[in-house]
Amino acid sequence: MKLTNRRISSFATTVAAALLFIGCGHTSPAVEYYTLAPLPRTQAAASTRPEFTIAVRPVALPDLLERPQIVTRTGESTVSVSDFQRWAGMLKKDFSRVLVENLNILLQDARAAAATDDIALDPEFIVAVHVNRFDGRPEDRVRLSAVWSVRHLKGKHGLAVRESLIEEKNETPGYPGLVTAHSRAVASLSREIAAEIRAMKAAP
Repeated sequence: MKLTNRRISSFATTVAAALLFIGCGHTSPAVEYYTLAPLPRTQAAASTRPEFTIAVRPVALPDLLERPQIVTRTGESTVSVSDFQRWAGMLKKDFSRVLVENLNILLQDARAAAATDDIALDPEFIVAVHVNRFDGRPEDRVRLSAVWSVRHLKGKHGLAVRESLIEEKNETPGYPGLVTAHSRAVASLSREIAAEIRAMKAAP
């Protein structure tokens, strides 16, 4: 009986050592963090006082995207959520931040200043964006579907409501190319919104 107990004890020790070895040799991939990038600045920001201000409300995203993991599309009704590729912050706030930065760059020559609506003082325009889809495939493209509005508080043409369907091809493989395409999609949306603001500002 003592011999059997010794064998059992030896077997248990061997199994424990093997499991410890396997555990030490297996490491999870490192988590990679990404952030959206604004348009490049081609010239220094204007130092003169802006003639009008734009208030940008917080961007509304689908519940599916309200998570730190990057969501990719695997089919029309299926998605994949990555545990090792994540947004560095909240995508909702990052989208709003880049939109504000892009509008400031695109409307710089119009002497406009864009800011989030909680700090914009006496705005002439209010921008609201509701995103319906903002995802893609690492080996394909990113699709951005959004309904947005521009309200002109101090003009005759009070409200414009538009829909944007934007596609940006991934120019480099993997998640770095995917996130770059995300940034270009936000840039394309920013250009459409900036063009609408210009048109409403110039309207008699």
